Amino acid sequence: MKRIFTLFAALFVTVALFAADRRPVVTVNSSKNYKIVIDGRSYYSNDRSIKLTNLHNGRHSIKVFEMRRVGYNQREKLVASTSFQVNRKNVQIHIDRFGHINIREVRNNGRFDNDRDWDDRNNNRRF
Repeated sequence: MKRIFTLFAALFVTVALFAADRRPVVTVNSSKNYKIVIDGRSYYSNDRSIKLTNLHNGRHSIKVFEMRRVGYNQREKLVASTSFQVNRKNVQIHIDRFGHINIREVRNNGRFDNDRDWDDRNNNRRF
């Protein structure tokens, strides 16, 4: 009986630890093909949506480059640059066709459409 109790206790603790380790997801949506640099790592938005799960909590920087072909050369032009904070909430970054960056935090993995914070009056808008 003692072994069974110990087994169930260890199993319960293991399940609780795995459930508690949920990292936030950073989703980058763009309407054009851009080169996106987040903390020095380059990502290309060929499929218009990028999901990043390897960003830790803290402050991160983002730079958006427009890729242009001139003959056989490819040139980059910096369109926008900003920084954002990753906490426990998921972060959605939308880059429009002009290169403007909109950053918003989404609570609970985006399951609720009307999640409003105390300081956010217009959180129901969609990108």
